[in-house]
Amino acid sequence: MLHLEGLTLERDGATGPLRVLQGLDLRLADGERLALVGGNGSGKSSLLRHLAEPGVVVNRRVGYLCQDPDEQLVAATVGGEVTLGCPEDDPEPVLADVGLSGLAGVDSRLLSAGQKQRLQLAVVLAQSPDLLLLDEPGSLQDDEQAVWLRERLAGFPGALIWATQSREEARWCGRTLALVEGRPVADGPTDQVLNGPEVRGLWRSPAGDGVIRPSGDLLASLTSVACRFHRGGIEGIDLQLRAGERVGLVGPNGCGKSTLLAVLAGLRAPDGGQVQVADRRLYRGRRQDLDHGLVSLAPQFPEYLFATGSVTAEARLSGVDPALALVAAGLSPEAAGQSPHQFSGGQRRRLALALMLTASRPLVLLDEPTAALDAEGRQAVADQVNALPADTAVVIAAHDREFLRACGCRLLAVTSAGLVAIADGEPAEG
Repeated sequence: MLHLEGLTLERDGATGPLRVLQGLDLRLADGERLALVGGNGSGKSSLLRHLAEPGVVVNRRVGYLCQDPDEQLVAATVGGEVTLGCPEDDPEPVLADVGLSGLAGVDSRLLSAGQKQRLQLAVVLAQSPDLLLLDEPGSLQDDEQAVWLRERLAGFPGALIWATQSREEARWCGRTLALVEGRPVADGPTDQVLNGPEVRGLWRSPAGDGVIRPSGDLLASLTSVACRFHRGGIEGIDLQLRAGERVGLVGPNGCGKSTLLAVLAGLRAPDGGQVQVADRRLYRGRRQDLDHGLVSLAPQFPEYLFATGSVTAEARLSGVDPALALVAAGLSPEAAGQSPHQFSGGQRRRLALALMLTASRPLVLLDEPTAALDAEGRQAVADQVNALPADTAVVIAAHDREFLRACGCRLLAVTSAGLVAIADGEPAEG
């Protein structure tokens, strides 16, 4: 299927070529499943993008699912994505296969990130590829859908390369290749590689005191908030958020976690109810309310917010010391002059979160901040959250319960009928 010898890849940098892969030998047989593991910036995505280029894998059909599903959205509707080029086809059987039944006429951009990932998986599988390249396909899935993903791919007859930060996903593959700073350091049976010294640190859980902090005065509130979605919605959302409080929003893909963060931020007027932040009632004109200066929101892909051509310029735009931002993002001082878009997906996310968390706002909202981050990145973000001023309130929407525990969050499940408090260890997904 595939034979690489001594593969070296470089990309342009601010001060010259940047080497992202070096000395990679790889053979892949028909039907083989290979897990690709390594920290952020190790070269996993660069390898998959290279293999997806025309002519690299000869005489085989290659399907590629990138880390950010928005990069692959083309059509105006969900149904249009799966019938692109064949509008006479019925999209419903394909959508039903990935849990998106009944959404054919919906704008693809309105799906949750996890739903977008499954939509793109449907598009790629419909091409009947001989080689399937998957870049963190489970990073935005809830627990139930992550299991479904592995079960769905169990019947895939072709070869498969799965880049992942998940030990469970890697174990699903019979063989694992580990990369460190662009170099292969281990390649062999999965159990042997995963327990080896080269990658053992990838599976650390984020550490934190796990203490639910004492709360102060009332900072924000949601009262009888209702929001309609493309399929269903939420209503009766009541939340009182006090200064210094940490709240984790959990629940399955598409339940409304991201929508609630947008409502709290002033980005999305609810269809009913009232929103109060500090002494300001939002949405009096039922429009976006963005000039209050009270909330920082990091969306699921905060790197979309980069607006300049260098790390230094981004830091100054945010009013942050560039050196502090680089340290928090785990980047070297030499990266100050580079464009943020030249880093790996995980490195871009860490940088964007570092810039946002350093800005001083009384309410901080984070949407899936650890998606596709390695253990070092998850720990760094947890440390930044725990270092926020004691009176800063934080709301985090995430499937990553270990991270929420490390940040001392009380957990609330988002349901169609309101928020439900859940005890640690109680299932909340599905």
